[in-house]
Amino acid sequence: MEAGKREGRGGMPIIRRAVHIGIVTLASLLVVRSAALAHGAGVHGTQALYVANEGSDTVSVMDLGSMKVTGTIAVGSGPQDVAISPDRRFAFVTCSRSADVWILALPAHTVVATVSNATGPGGQTVFGAGATYAYVTNSLYSRVTVIETATGKKVAMIPVGEAPTKISISPDGSHAYVPSERSHTVATLNLSLNVVAAELPIAVRPYAVEISPDGKYLLVSSPDSNTVTVIEAATQMSLRRIPVGDDPHHVIFGPGGAFAYILNRGSDSLSVIQMANRQVVATIPVGKEPSDADITPSGHYIYVTNMGSGDVSVISTLTSAVVGTIPVGTRPHDIVISGDGRYGFVANTGSDDISVINLLSQTTVGRVPVGKRPRGMALW
Repeated sequence: MEAGKREGRGGMPIIRRAVHIGIVTLASLLVVRSAALAHGAGVHGTQALYVANEGSDTVSVMDLGSMKVTGTIAVGSGPQDVAISPDRRFAFVTCSRSADVWILALPAHTVVATVSNATGPGGQTVFGAGATYAYVTNSLYSRVTVIETATGKKVAMIPVGEAPTKISISPDGSHAYVPSERSHTVATLNLSLNVVAAELPIAVRPYAVEISPDGKYLLVSSPDSNTVTVIEAATQMSLRRIPVGDDPHHVIFGPGGAFAYILNRGSDSLSVIQMANRQVVATIPVGKEPSDADITPSGHYIYVTNMGSGDVSVISTLTSAVVGTIPVGTRPHDIVISGDGRYGFVANTGSDDISVINLLSQTTVGRVPVGKRPRGMALW
């Protein structure tokens, strides 16, 4: 989940949830609705999925009514992330090899601006309060690039630690947090002044930062130490380092922030942290090489893409157990769940397509060819 998600799915991005349905109700609903859903009835409240194709330097536009690609947009070299502005007027595409950000007007798909020297490998975009400005990680120059959303004008370059890729923004939009793996720090940015307000030392290489829904806590994953650090946002103090699985990366908060979920790539598992006592209360096995995760709008299910096994693990947050495994394409990378909780979309980097998952029946209902090595996705 990239930040379009967070968006800011960073990114890793922001998190949506679906309605939990009992087995009896599910069975009856499937009889009536499964055929319609499988044939692309569309996703309520959204019209298109935008997919960054890293290997073909394009963005695919997938219509959600027909579940077909209806447009292909040429962008810079190595696009990795797509973020849609909250007002749905613009798409920001970070291009890793050409180090630029392409800004597209929606739904016309015209290029509003190309912002040079603005990003790098792993670059991610989030939007500030009111979406007046976009903030893009720039790993090549160890900066965060500040871009005026409506004009595409670069207005600031904020120095942070070495080689930043992820960025998360506080719920009130006043601050952003940027981990830097090579500097072993997390920079706290004051977004009203575009300056670094503090640098939080992290003992071992930080990868991602996620903020609790109430804005009180930061969780920082550290793959080299197999830990997650809990930081109190108000005091900037480290409260605890929690041992988790091997090579922890992605971090997701559950509804209300009572639980956090850590994706452990090295041990093929998901750690469940109870925030009240800051302890791991469950470790859930998933498929091989888990890469990304998203959560349904209800908060009842987490879907985890497993690159090594070519499938998606379905986890119940009520029981902390895997309740299903869904085959998808080759090397599934990113996943995004629609806001109404009806569909999940998986970018398969090895088979160059998008798997469409019907979340009601928990089955793959189609695979849509896109460009080469699809990576980041965003719903419009």
